[in-house]
Amino acid sequence: MTAVATSIAVFNIDEQKTTTAMEQKMVVMNGENAEKEDEEDETTHLLNWSGTHEVNLSSKLFHEPETMQELEEIVNDCYKNKIPIRPLGSALSPNAVGFSQKGMISMANLDRVIKVDLENQTVTCEAGARVSQVIEELRKYNLTLPNLASIAEQQMGGFIQVGAHGTGANISPVDEYVESLTLITPSSEKKITLTKNDPYDNKRNPRLFDLAKVGLGSLGIVSEVTMKCIPAHNLVEHTYVLTRQEAKDQIQTLLKKHKHIRYMWIPHQDAVVVVTNDPENDPQNYPAGIENAENMRKHVSVYDKKKQFEPLTNLLRELQKKHHTVVKDDEIDGMGFGELRDALLSFDPLSVEHAALCNEAEAKFWKRSEGYQIQPSDKLLQFDCGGQQWVFEVCFPTGSVTKDNGNDMLFMENLLAGIENGTTQIPAHSPIEQRWSLASSSCMSPATVNASDCNSDEKKQNGLHCWVGIIMYLPSEDEIQRREITHAFKTTYCDLVRSKEVGGNVGATSHWAKLEMPQTNKHLVEVQRLLKKKHPVDDFNKARKRLDPHNLLSNDLINTVFGDHTADQ
Repeated sequence: MTAVATSIAVFNIDEQKTTTAMEQKMVVMNGENAEKEDEEDETTHLLNWSGTHEVNLSSKLFHEPETMQELEEIVNDCYKNKIPIRPLGSALSPNAVGFSQKGMISMANLDRVIKVDLENQTVTCEAGARVSQVIEELRKYNLTLPNLASIAEQQMGGFIQVGAHGTGANISPVDEYVESLTLITPSSEKKITLTKNDPYDNKRNPRLFDLAKVGLGSLGIVSEVTMKCIPAHNLVEHTYVLTRQEAKDQIQTLLKKHKHIRYMWIPHQDAVVVVTNDPENDPQNYPAGIENAENMRKHVSVYDKKKQFEPLTNLLRELQKKHHTVVKDDEIDGMGFGELRDALLSFDPLSVEHAALCNEAEAKFWKRSEGYQIQPSDKLLQFDCGGQQWVFEVCFPTGSVTKDNGNDMLFMENLLAGIENGTTQIPAHSPIEQRWSLASSSCMSPATVNASDCNSDEKKQNGLHCWVGIIMYLPSEDEIQRREITHAFKTTYCDLVRSKEVGGNVGATSHWAKLEMPQTNKHLVEVQRLLKKKHPVDDFNKARKRLDPHNLLSNDLINTVFGDHTADQ
């Protein structure tokens, strides 16, 4: 037998290219040695993009259908034989929410863009199509997607199922723009299509469409999705650095003024990187003295890369001398931003003093990176997320579009105080990213309105939500160092975010792609309490039981957080 081939994609941020998993570290192979083709019981090994989760399972339980008919046949066979079949996307989620040792199905081969409807401005595609692939097809029609996450290598199915989001006070998470989706279910109902204006089986479950948009892969395998589009457009991006006080004072104005905005707080430094994006044809956000797009294009910043990167490269050379290591100058000069940050942190990633030193160099880098650029929206709304890493991101309400109630700045103030002035200071890596979105009508979105009325138009239109993500990089392959970073991140750092003084103060809940398995019963109880407060968990579990009666789609994380609905059978 030959080794299991895969087309799961890995996005290499620094090189800005996509390669197959066989060419990158996320490998799928049979056993420890793919050349042992004569073994009867082959295994498939999967590693997520962040390098934080891996899974081994029998290759017989790893399915890669190449046609919709084959997909339906596999799901129906698993239903009849009660074989688990967790849907897997591109394995980009930091928590590997798509992994299951008991059985998985990859949608990577089902990646067609089926139809672009110019009149209604929608695109219909198979769920395995990558976001970047859909964008390129839409470019031919002068259309694009209304919202994008930081990386465009997600499959469209996973893109909506975990509630991905971009940033903008008047822009909802990506699931809000779903017009219809088709689910292949391991149930007697087999295949169902849910639409925005005609929810399936309204009498039995009027919320099913709004539940299924962010269904976490647990209400059926998304096989096809139709998304709303908008006209393609260029954005003017402005990057600059504020002090913390300036960032707090200006947030109300900035949220109202800019279509897209994100803050990048640099721990242990009085610096907040601000990145705004606005349509090129909107001159109100041009610099003083610039009146039209033609003149704005002449104002685009040109950087001297060597000077721009000097704070990072100079520090790396200093640390090499101190630690008696050698990297050639031409190799240092050839490193990208993410590579340099990893190289700097790797000397002592859990030292508060060292993290602060690295963050200081990063703040200086951003100061030298201030300026403007103009590119198509999809090129600017994606950005370098760095190397392998642990990430924890939470979402919470922060008033309305017209009046931010201050939860966003209160959260950051308390978080930074805990990092820098707490009993145990934290070697927090940079940045702490802060974004905003409008609420979502998807019942299971972290930005949902509330558990009792998730499709309230009035609340959705006025519900401003804030997203904050903390990070610790895994800058080397040293297993001991990686374990120590993992422990520090999962305990001290994440505990701070979840604490009553920080996350508890504002009702923060986790992004679904960043929710790790609760490590203690106390943590589990708190997660379940927050989820029941925000989401219609009972309705979600009823839908699970109906569309997946044998609980074949969920994994250990889903079953732990929501419960195994077959436990009493």
